[in-house]
Amino acid sequence: MFIMQTQNPNLSLPDPFLIRTYFRLAASLHLFHVEESIAEGWPSSQLFSLSTKAQRNLRYLWHFVPKVIRLQCFRVLIMIGKRLYPPSFTGYMHRLPFGIYAKECYRAPRNEGEALRLVEQYTSIPSPLCVDEYQANNPILIMTTVPGQTLDQVYHRLSYPQRAQLSKDLRNILTQLRRIPNQTSHAFGNTHGGPLNDHRLPSGTRGPFDLISEFNAYLIHMCVSDETKEKISKIHARQYRSLFTHADLHPSNIIIDHGRLSGIVDWESSGFYPEYWEFTKIMYGVQGYAAIEPIMRDVFTEDSSYEEELAAEKLLWYDTPFGI
Repeated sequence: MFIMQTQNPNLSLPDPFLIRTYFRLAASLHLFHVEESIAEGWPSSQLFSLSTKAQRNLRYLWHFVPKVIRLQCFRVLIMIGKRLYPPSFTGYMHRLPFGIYAKECYRAPRNEGEALRLVEQYTSIPSPLCVDEYQANNPILIMTTVPGQTLDQVYHRLSYPQRAQLSKDLRNILTQLRRIPNQTSHAFGNTHGGPLNDHRLPSGTRGPFDLISEFNAYLIHMCVSDETKEKISKIHARQYRSLFTHADLHPSNIIIDHGRLSGIVDWESSGFYPEYWEFTKIMYGVQGYAAIEPIMRDVFTEDSSYEEELAAEKLLWYDTPFGI
C-alpha cells in the first residue's frame, strides 16, 4: 500500500481522491491535447530558405575568407545567438543567425564533421552540411540547419500513409549509409579510425576494434551475470560485417517537415559498427514510444532484422547498471 507523507507537518498532503481521479483522467486529457495539436496543423514553412546546392556554393566561397576572420565571425555569431535564442537542453548546441548552428563536440572531436562529409560525399541523405570547424575550449562544428520538428514531437500528427512513407524513407537512408566505404585501418571505429563514442558502450567511448569478438567482449560489463553470458554466447560467437552506422537514430534525431522526413541530425556517434548495431540501437532508443516502434521496425525487412541480437542486447541492458 502506498502511503503519502511529508517531512513538513505544516504542509498539507493532496487529497487521495483527487489523485485517483487525475490518474483515471490523465490519458483522456492527453488525447485531448493530441487532438488540439493535430487541429493546429503543421507550422508554417520558413519564409526564406536556401537549396542545398546554394548552401554548398556559399560554403565554397566562404572558405576563401582567411580562417582567422572566419573564426572571429563565428564567435560574434555565437554571442548574438545566445541573446536571440533560448539555450539548448544540453547547453552544447547553439543556434546562430542565418540558419546555422554551432556544436561543441567535446565527446567526439572531429567525428561528426567527418561523418557529415562522408554522408555528403557518398549519399543523398538529407542532413546538415558541415560549414566549418575550429578549436575553442571544445572543438566547434559549424553546420546548417534542417527544417522541421523532431519525430518525438510530431509523430501523433502523422497519418498511417505518412508513417509508412517514413519507414520507406528511413529504409532508403540505411541502405545508402551501409554503402559508405570504410577507409580507416580498423574494422570497428569512428569515422577517422578512432574510438567509438556511444552511450550504449560501458564508459561511453572505447576502441577502435579489429575483431568483432573484441567489440562484443567490451559490451559485457563486470556486473553482467554468468547466466546472461551463457545465454548470449552463441550470438556473440557470430561474425558480422562492419558497416557505416548512424548509431543514434533516436526519434529526437529524425526531423519531420509537413509529414515527410526532412533530415537526420546528431551524427557524433556514427562510425563503423557491426551490421546489427543500427537495429538494436534504434530499438534501444524507442523504448517508451509505443506508437513509434512499429514505424522503426518496418524500416527493417526480414532479411535485415536482427531479433536474436536484439534479445541478447536486452539481456545486457537489464544486467548493466542504469540500463546501459
